[in-house]
Amino acid sequence: MILDDESKLDQIATRDLIEFVNAEDDETRAAAIYALRTRSTGDAVTALITVLATPDSFLARTACDSLIHIGKASTPNLIQALTHPNIQTRGLAARALAHIKDQSSIPALFNALNDDSMIVQYWADEALERMGVGQIYFKP
Repeated sequence: MILDDESKLDQIATRDLIEFVNAEDDETRAAAIYALRTRSTGDAVTALITVLATPDSFLARTACDSLIHIGKASTPNLIQALTHPNIQTRGLAARALAHIKDQSSIPALFNALNDDSMIVQYWADEALERMGVGQIYFKP
């Protein structure tokens, strides 16, 4: 474990956290992935995007949640991840974009509606719906 006290995770350098993301110990990896949620640097976002493809669904979901917490700074990388060969990566990227609601992701989300994966399609549709895209309003 990188620290016994969660409140001190923000005192660890970003480069060290990124290194811990690849540790052999899953607890260390999870703590580093969680701590990166407070870092919006390109290196931190790239490291989190890489974790989306990990076979460990807990770590992948934690990385997704961290990207959501980072917000719009992660949007360009998440848009790129929508075309990743790994289905889990694409699905989690679409999920993150649904929560972030950055309108710059709209064209990529429209493309994701044609993905082979129903999970990707679901989250792309959910993202667009959350942003109000494609909804028709009328007076009753």
